[in-house]
Amino acid sequence: MRETDLDELFAEFERRTAPTFRPPGLSAAGRRVRERRVRRRGLLAGVAALLLAGPAGAYALAGRDSDGNPPTPAPSPTASPPDDRPVQRKVTVPGVRGELRQLKFVDARHGWALFDTCDSEDVGSTDCQRDLARTADGGATWQRKALPGVVNEPTTPGGLGLLPVDDQQLTVATGNRYLVTTDGGASFTEHSVDAPPRVTRLAFASRDGYLLRCPDDDGLSRSLCNRRQLVRVDGVAVPAQPPLDLRTNADKWLIEGGDDRLWVAVRNGDRMTVAVSDDRAVTWRTLPTVAGAAGLLVSPDGTDAWLVSVDPESGSSSASARRVWALTGNRWQEQPGLPDDTFAAAAANDGVLALTGVHGGGGYWADGRYVDEPALGGRQRDGGEAFIVRVLPDDTIVMDYPTGTFLGTGSGVDRSWTWVS
Repeated sequence: MRETDLDELFAEFERRTAPTFRPPGLSAAGRRVRERRVRRRGLLAGVAALLLAGPAGAYALAGRDSDGNPPTPAPSPTASPPDDRPVQRKVTVPGVRGELRQLKFVDARHGWALFDTCDSEDVGSTDCQRDLARTADGGATWQRKALPGVVNEPTTPGGLGLLPVDDQQLTVATGNRYLVTTDGGASFTEHSVDAPPRVTRLAFASRDGYLLRCPDDDGLSRSLCNRRQLVRVDGVAVPAQPPLDLRTNADKWLIEGGDDRLWVAVRNGDRMTVAVSDDRAVTWRTLPTVAGAAGLLVSPDGTDAWLVSVDPESGSSSASARRVWALTGNRWQEQPGLPDDTFAAAAANDGVLALTGVHGGGGYWADGRYVDEPALGGRQRDGGEAFIVRVLPDDTIVMDYPTGTFLGTGSGVDRSWTWVS
């Protein structure tokens, strides 16, 4: 998981409440994303002070051929054969009013939905009705889960936020408290923002509960320190710190794969360095530094690690070319580049990168080639919007729009798609 501020973790919620737009091109899409990131910080001022500071990013050195030249660029995108349209599923819950404000899936079958009768900008409203729903069948059906009455009180700008850990553990974050369930929404407990419970801390941590934070921090609040440390949310000491300069003002990444390997990356300027531990932070290996990388990607099973020149969370690029490096042994080897209009990337299993484009749509990069996914509407479709892609621990690809979510289940590039809205 990337170390980031609370406003970044609520980014998908803000995008869902914003109207769709028609990006005219790559530069306009990047500008729109940057504007959103600025607005987001203002909207979430009441809760942003709860989390670790610092964005994330980090990466390493480009491979070259025997003559010192970069690899041949990737061929033009190749369209795959026509495929069936995605399954359409509407989030409808009997007795629930209001609009769908946030949709969070934790695997292919389980997800959470938040409804609100008030506009997210209506900070002082006292007659809002907020409701929570849960699905266990991929969004085909939803069941209402009663929230404590305090959830309907006035909140900070931007409304509430869902912080799921899995299908049973969830935190609903408001401006001044956390509402936590550990039994799938059957019951909730209330907690002060000054004393986040373990479930809430886990929502910001890696799979097994690792965090990068200040040494004396409680796990979520913003503390002043010169350097971060790798810690456990349960208070158990980490055997050895990663051999990296985790200064506060550097971009940092923390990812834990399904094979229990820990990856910590730091980017200083345009140079990224990654350290990996195969034994839960007992020992570390430092990989060669790479220039030009802007994001670290690790597949859910932990088998594959990549560096890309596109920031996975913002879509910005550190260079005009969309570059990608694959980890082979202890070396980063540059691969044929991603399509020029790539907006965001995420690593799936089986050597596949899931990509989105600046005009919406998306597809897959595998074996140095890009293949379009027709079910997502086409790479250059008219009226699309750039969006972030992520891959869940069970290898489900998630692509979120302001109006709904695409779920891609299967393996490799052979996937079935569902549109939940």
